[in-house]
Amino acid sequence: MSARISTNQIYGNGVKQMMSLSQQVNDTQLKISTGKRILTPADDPVASTRILQLDQEIALTNQYENNTIFVTSRLQQEEGVLSSIEDSIARIRDLTISAGNGAYTKVDRKAIALEVEQRVKELFTNMNKKDASGEYMFSGFNGQSQPFVENPGGGYQYKGDEGQRFLQIATTTTVATSDSGKDLFLDIPSSKITFNAYGFDSNQGYPTPVISSGLTLDQSKLDELFPDDAIIEFNNEFDVHPAKANFTVRRRSDNHIIEGMQNVPFTNNGNISFSGIQVSITGNPAPGDDFVVQSTQKQGILETFEKFLYGLYNLDDNPTDRSVLSNLLEDTLNNLDSASINISEVRTQIGARLNTTESTKDLHQEMKLMAQEVRSKLADIDFAEAVSQLQMESFVLEAAQQSYAKVTALSLFDYIR
Repeated sequence: MSARISTNQIYGNGVKQMMSLSQQVNDTQLKISTGKRILTPADDPVASTRILQLDQEIALTNQYENNTIFVTSRLQQEEGVLSSIEDSIARIRDLTISAGNGAYTKVDRKAIALEVEQRVKELFTNMNKKDASGEYMFSGFNGQSQPFVENPGGGYQYKGDEGQRFLQIATTTTVATSDSGKDLFLDIPSSKITFNAYGFDSNQGYPTPVISSGLTLDQSKLDELFPDDAIIEFNNEFDVHPAKANFTVRRRSDNHIIEGMQNVPFTNNGNISFSGIQVSITGNPAPGDDFVVQSTQKQGILETFEKFLYGLYNLDDNPTDRSVLSNLLEDTLNNLDSASINISEVRTQIGARLNTTESTKDLHQEMKLMAQEVRSKLADIDFAEAVSQLQMESFVLEAAQQSYAKVTALSLFDYIR
């Protein structure tokens, strides 16, 4: 039994075939114009999945590369700031040695103090430097707060924290991008037991009373105070006769009065001496105002310079003061050396981080290049093959069109005579 083919079927099959061939030609043309072998996942499901994985790997690698660029820039900036700080310390060290010249008088030492003050201001500025993103470099996690500020009551305060920021530069590699100012500039071992002096923010005196950094007059007595602290508290003016501003010095731990220092009349900018130390307070302290003298085994860079300056300005040319000055210069040099060693160690760590970042960046570039090559083989078209395929598909389409024209031109009436 023969099957019957209607005229509608002939037309329909022919048109369907030509549309299919035309779509193939169009797809090949699009692949050539875009340079892509795969236009939709249906073209090659396995390759499409692998290309997606490679795209994700390349995107992640790009992010890691951006992180390495940020880390490198951040660490190079920090290293530059620390280099400048080391230069300032080196210059002040030279000035410290110069101040020890036995022929220099108090007037000569004051001239040295003027340059030291400028160097300290320069150092203070560098310790409060910001990075390229506008955050303070040495504030730890608290990048929006200035790390070092001058305490209104005397001394310096660190407003940052001890945090250290890290940034991931590879799947299993993170690098520290910052260093805490506390570790860098405050927690520096002192050559001897020393002290820091500061006033409480709650003090009410006006003008604001300020306590000096002070000097160590008798190291053995200061050693006896350690690890306790002393509190200088101002009393009611009517506690003495005649009524006058006065203060009492107590041990912080048990409130015991030190060396009979009770209701001592206050003199503006006068020396206050106890437990082997000497400080002075300027301004107009109010009753209830307190100042702390904190004994410690550590001394920050700024405190070292403040004590040095205090000695240059206040020590006279008599034998006693020259002896104190000699001890001060020795302590200053030792503390500056400790500070330099501390900063140098951090710079060494920064160098190691930069080396890690550089090697990781090179590895990322190699891995990304390999991933791009594999992706190219999977996704990019072979133009020679594609052009040949286009020619073949165009030839088939043209043949189909010609055959369709001939078949559809046939009619039974052409053979009826």
